[in-house]
Formats: sequence, structure tokens, C-alpha cells
Amino acid sequence: MSDIAPLRTTADAGASVDLIDQLPTSLAVLAPDGRWLRANPAMGALWGIDPIALTGRVAHQTHLPALADRIDAALAQLPAADDSLRDVAVTDDAAGRHLRLTLQPLADGTALLQLHDDSALKRLEAQQETLAFGISHELRAPVRAIEQFARRLLAHDAAADPQTARDHLQRIQHAAGHAGGLIDALLETMRASRPPRAAAAVDISLLGDWICAELQDADPGRAAEIHIAPDLWAWGDEHTLKQLLGKLLHNAWKFSAHRDTVRIELEGERVGDRLQLRLRDAGRGFDMRYAERLFVPFRRLHSADDGAGHGLGLAIAQQLARAQGGHIRVESEPDAGTTFFIELPAVPDEDAAAP
Repeated sequence: MSDIAPLRTTADAGASVDLIDQLPTSLAVLAPDGRWLRANPAMGALWGIDPIALTGRVAHQTHLPALADRIDAALAQLPAADDSLRDVAVTDDAAGRHLRLTLQPLADGTALLQLHDDSALKRLEAQQETLAFGISHELRAPVRAIEQFARRLLAHDAAADPQTARDHLQRIQHAAGHAGGLIDALLETMRASRPPRAAAAVDISLLGDWICAELQDADPGRAAEIHIAPDLWAWGDEHTLKQLLGKLLHNAWKFSAHRDTVRIELEGERVGDRLQLRLRDAGRGFDMRYAERLFVPFRRLHSADDGAGHGLGLAIAQQLARAQGGHIRVESEPDAGTTFFIELPAVPDEDAAAP
């Protein structure tokens, strides 16, 4: 294994401190043949594994497949430098992270690979864009409606027909309600990516029953067949997971409005250290060609007449899932229903909760 002279410093006579293990940046030393000679704890934490497990193999083939060929090509040129791999952006789609990679040669013929996680910065930029779009486009319409119908009321003054006046006031009330809901949703979007609170065992089955009871209480005239599987336990923040599950169940309820009976099923199982959930409905569904829009703010797949709202609910749900160390994907068929696949951390074995 190669020592990295620039990253070592003498602490006292006969002892030294290896700075590569102390630095917060994710670092690894690569041999010309592609083998990872070492990786620091920050690199291991980035992938959620012991850094020792990265050594002795060509780990970038597994963990950085989009840049693996370029990394191999640059290593083949050592000890010459390849400036094409400096601050190269790479997206980890599975985890939703935005990384920045640099590979530089070292004096001993090896190369230093650095990974900077820009995910927090990208999330902040995305939130700013969402907020700006929401204010400049989505919020403008209800505000304009309020101004327009208020002006009409003032123009008619006391001579206004009472029915016309009531109609104008109802439109103002509706627009104000829409604007208020959008403001609440924008604030929720801003908060969704906050660092998670301390994790604990969370009874997903109990949360599902609770949320579905709230949906039925709010809409008592709807017939519903709801099945929530028992003993579904996740590891995370209960408030956040209830908010996440509430977004998805509300979506299923809302887009089943055209059915005589709302049918919702939540089931799942533990797979390794993950909880795999499936939330099915028999609602409107959608064409999977447009699935990439589903978790993008303000990108609606249905019209307002079909139940579409402000277009932020599922985007918030995905942000909440990622903040808890999970993610959501979807499968759907028009007029046949939708299934959301939610992956979350499972309760660690030593902390498993008894039902």
C-alpha cells in the first residue's frame, strides 16, 4: 500500500498522523491498474460501507459507473496528469446525490480521487427555483383573480346585483384559499429537506390506519375498501414519515374520486436492512411515458377537474423520503391505478420493536 507523503505529518518522534483519514472530504488512493489501495472514512460514509470494503478492487466500476471508463483511461496515463477529470459533476441517481469528482496524480505513481458532495447546495438551488417559480407564476394567478373581482365589486358599488356580488365574493374567496394553500405548500417544500431528527422505530401500519381514518372522516360519504398490512416498521422520524405517507395516501384518495369505491392497499416486507413498501390504488392512473414529471414541482399529469392540485405534494413526498434515507418510485396504468414503491431504512436488528 502506498503512503501519501503530502498527507502525512509527524506528530512526535516515532509516531505520525495520517491526515487522509482525518479529512472530511471523501478521498481514495488508486493504483494505475484501477485498484483502490485505500479509502478514508469519509469515502466509506458516502457509500454507507466500511472503507476497508472498497480497497483491493476496482471500486469505481461499482460506485461510479458513469465515470468508470474515464477514470480507467486517466489511470492508464499515470504519472501524466489528466485535467479532464477535475471538478466533474456526476449524479448518483439511486441516492439522489450530486457529486463532484477530481482525479490527480501523486508523486509515487498513484492517483488521488476526491469526491465532494454538492447535494445540499443543489437542493438549496432547487428550492430557490421552486420558490421563485411558485411566487412568480403559480401565485400570480389567484392574486390576479382576487384583484380583478375586487375591482369589479368596487366598480358596481351599491348598484351591483346581489347575486353578481355574491359570485364575485365567492371567486375571491376561492382564489384566496388557493393562494393560501399554495403558500403553505411552498413552505412545506422548503422544510422537507431539513436534516432529519433523531431516528426511532416507527409503526408504519399504525400511521397508515391513522391517516386513512382521517381521510374517511373528512369525506364520510365515500365508500372505501382499505387494507393496511400489519407489522410494517421503519427507522426514522415519526412526524416526517406520517407526512410522507399522508401525501401518498391523500394522492390515492384524491385520484380515486371517479370510482364508486376507493380501494387502497399498503403492504410490504423487510429486505435486508430496508423496508420495501407498496402502496396501490385503483384510481385514474397515468401514462408511464410521463412518469419523470411526477416528482417535479408544478408538473401536473392531470387537470384540476381530475383532482390535480398545486403540483407540489409528490415532490414534497420524494424530498421527505430522501431526507429519511429512502426514495420513492412509481408504476401506473391509465384508468387502472397506481403503485408507489417506497423504500425506507428498516429498524436495526438490535432495536427491533416488538409489535
